[in-house]
Amino acid sequence: MPAKSTNSPKQPLATARRNRDAEVLRAAIEVFSEKGYSAASVQEVGDRVGLLKGSLYHYISSKESVLYRIFHEAHEEARAIMDAVAALELPPRQHLYEYLRRLTLWYLANRQRSQLYFTEWRYLTGDYADVVRKERREFEGYVRAIIVRAHVDGTTRPDLDTMLASFAAVAAVNSVLVWFKPSGSYAAQHIAAEIAELACALVFCTSRTPDIPLPPSATTVPGLRG
Repeated sequence: MPAKSTNSPKQPLATARRNRDAEVLRAAIEVFSEKGYSAASVQEVGDRVGLLKGSLYHYISSKESVLYRIFHEAHEEARAIMDAVAALELPPRQHLYEYLRRLTLWYLANRQRSQLYFTEWRYLTGDYADVVRKERREFEGYVRAIIVRAHVDGTTRPDLDTMLASFAAVAAVNSVLVWFKPSGSYAAQHIAAEIAELACALVFCTSRTPDIPLPPSATTVPGLRG
């Protein structure tokens, strides 16, 4: 009777391909973040994962296509946060607070991807650029819609400019990428809660956001410590 093999079974081809695909995407995020998109090359991405250029093109069709994919997947994750918070059916202030809090946590857990989104998107052209512009408008429109609803409800000051208020709220969250340091003294959860509260203070009349009863799983972001 032949000896039983101790080797692990080989992964199905489709699973192995998906794993390498994710590995290539992570490598592209690292290389683009370290060198800047314009200075980085596709071969440097391949070198990071040990793939020759010919093999690398099984996973990406061009440098621009992988940059677009980084942005599009980031937007899909942000959209999932939108949907999850909308499903809670919170009043406007709690709605805005909880969305901005979760989005800030996502930024802190995905700093390289987030920074690329804000600094390198201008390198996209054609349909790629059109889609990303549309996605950016969707994000800004989501925040504005919450503020408009609050304005109609009378929980903002009567003369509030809802468009400028939405810009200010979004800027409060986006700015965290400029100054946050993982080695700093503030925990990510504290930063996210305070940034969301400060953004709400720009919009609403009440002094603090009322507590939101949420399950523990709704207060953290996977992979983020602090």
